[in-house]
Amino acid sequence: MGYRFKAGEKSVTKSVRRIAAAEFAQIQASLADPSLPLARKVHDARKGTKRLRALIRLVAPVFPEAAAEIAALRAAAGELSALRDTGALTEAVAALPLPDDLAGKLAAALAAKPAGSAASHRRLLAGFAAEMSAAAERVEGWALEAEGWKALAPGLKRAHRRLRKSMAAARRATDEEPVHEFRKRAKDHWYQTLLLRGAFPDVMQGYAEAGEKLCDDLGLWRDLGLLESAVGGLSPRKLSADDAGAALTLIAKARRRALRRAFRTAAPLAAETPEAYVARLKAWWTPRR
Repeated sequence: MGYRFKAGEKSVTKSVRRIAAAEFAQIQASLADPSLPLARKVHDARKGTKRLRALIRLVAPVFPEAAAEIAALRAAAGELSALRDTGALTEAVAALPLPDDLAGKLAAALAAKPAGSAASHRRLLAGFAAEMSAAAERVEGWALEAEGWKALAPGLKRAHRRLRKSMAAARRATDEEPVHEFRKRAKDHWYQTLLLRGAFPDVMQGYAEAGEKLCDDLGLWRDLGLLESAVGGLSPRKLSADDAGAALTLIAKARRRALRRAFRTAAPLAAETPEAYVARLKAWWTPRR
């Protein structure tokens, strides 16, 4: 079944264990694959931990160990963040409508290998793999305090409330932190729609596609922010002031466009009250007799 629940299943505990075990296995397989480059391994590892955290948050109100497990996953993924950010700059440059000459100059100015030696990268990944193995071993002991829809409804309600609240705060924001929070809550919402698509695929597929688009735009906004900081920190010897200024102007415009698209996509996803959203999902979840 992969990363999804089945409609009406009574043992949500068993489903959560199954889904989590599959995610941990996928992370370990990617880390162990000698054909994958470092950037891909880091991407797969961080994506896997995000999917796991979204799964745990979904059942957190009835899962006593949720906070500890989420914290462990976040800390482990955080150790790889520097390796990920280097790749994000390359992706952000590629997403910009830069003139060819400026794109070449910018890419050359930013060209750098991830901090540390190849040996240090291997040690980082080995340490991360060990933490994932330890976390995976704990999965069989995970136990929820409710089953069926009662195990899912409180987490869905809380996640939807957080999405609405974070979007409203991001719209009013005078700094970037509320937008980062909105990005995180949007990611939870997207992954939770993926988890529920097996229960009602016709409906949730549309939600999942919109959620993915929302997360793509917010992720681009975030990556462009990293690029903005990196370009602003370049010395004139690496990139002239005129070229840096032109790049920063284009980056700022692209960030604004990405954020506007995100708000437009999020508006219908967050239109319902949490109570109405959960009530509608409950009607679809309950098997028809």
